[in-house]
Amino acid sequence: MTSNAALAGRRAIITGAGKGIGEAIARQFATEGAEVVLVARTAGDLERVASEIRVAGGVAHCVPADMGDATQVEAVVDKAAAVMRGIDIVVSNAAAVSNTVVMETSLEDWSHVHQVNVVGTLALLKSAFSHLSGRVGSSVLIVSSIQGLSGTPTTGAYGASKAALNHMTRTLAVEWGPVGIRVNAILPGPVLTPQMEKSIARFPIIKRYENCAPLKGWSLPDDIAAPAVFLSSAAAKRITGHLLVVDGGLVAHNQDCLVCQD
Repeated sequence: MTSNAALAGRRAIITGAGKGIGEAIARQFATEGAEVVLVARTAGDLERVASEIRVAGGVAHCVPADMGDATQVEAVVDKAAAVMRGIDIVVSNAAAVSNTVVMETSLEDWSHVHQVNVVGTLALLKSAFSHLSGRVGSSVLIVSSIQGLSGTPTTGAYGASKAALNHMTRTLAVEWGPVGIRVNAILPGPVLTPQMEKSIARFPIIKRYENCAPLKGWSLPDDIAAPAVFLSSAAAKRITGHLLVVDGGLVAHNQDCLVCQD
């Protein structure tokens, strides 16, 4: 790592870091000089990612936890602050998904999605506040979704949770700006992750997303990780409360292609 790397000397917590977008963000943060604490439920996934980061010369620690359990979330922050001797950046990426229409979504499933996506994020950020407050360059990055911007069939619980995160991003940016904490969100469109591959196998119609956007082809996890580095770096020091859409232009369409195609 070089001293002029974008995140040199920074210390970051990254949730949902065992695969997909979170894994890609963890790798790119480490490449750019950050020390990272990786959080996810599956210890094996975390150890794999951490080991590969270390082999590449980075510094990574693993803290398995369920983001739907506020007590575990608070413990994550305490452990991260202790092992890294401070926290500069928090990336909230872990998410639960529900793929049913609203009328077929149980109250339990709806609550679970919001518990992980919204309450888990809130618990994480509130716990990290004292470590970030007043620290030069401190920032929060929430991985939201374009599904929080408009309605898409079968995404009611997930989309509503992401809409809440979009609002949380802007509210915290206003409330936390005076103590020097920047708060931004990335709103990915469809990304070809292991979870997306499972969804395609279950609902083949989703494969249409590959060429729905003006920029054809799937977005990949690294396509989200690169903007995440930017928003967390000094290059974005005057950016806060921003919802950065990374979707190949998909939301520029007037209609969702899954709805309007035969």
